[in-house]
Amino acid sequence: MIFLQPRYSMTKQSYPTAFLQNWLYSQSLSYLEGKGIEKAPVAAFSLNTQAAELGHRDAVLAMGWFYLNGVGVEQNLDEAWYWYRKSARQGDPRAMFSLGYLCYIDRNYSGAYTWFSQASEAGHKRSLYWLGKLHWKGYGVEQNRKTAMGFFAAAAKAKVTEAKRVLCFLTRH
Repeated sequence: MIFLQPRYSMTKQSYPTAFLQNWLYSQSLSYLEGKGIEKAPVAAFSLNTQAAELGHRDAVLAMGWFYLNGVGVEQNLDEAWYWYRKSARQGDPRAMFSLGYLCYIDRNYSGAYTWFSQASEAGHKRSLYWLGKLHWKGYGVEQNRKTAMGFFAAAAKAKVTEAKRVLCFLTRH
């Protein structure tokens, strides 16, 4: 694993953990997005891994994303599941949503319903749209288009783009 350091001397022992976590995560984003430096996905992954191992909450979530999308590392869905679960246990609704999405693409609709429900209860608005989608199609739940429309409406009110589009399509006369 690469441990990239700034030009000044910074070691794991010389700064408080929170500072190091934030610095590693911030550098990871810089390499990922190419802000002020050349894009370097492998370096971004390496720095993010270090931040996640030190317990940075957003870095833990990002590990799932790196593995799911194969950015800077070979795609590995088992690792994506591991990191998203770890993040969900920390209470991150984005991780709960991601676990719901992974269940959905695996056609584990009851699992998707469970994770999307937890995410929406934790304040993740896009999960409302996905709950509507499950109800509309009857995936993992009894098909109920009235319930689905309620979820779509709640998601649209929360400015979820997909929900606005679906409502526009479903309510045009």
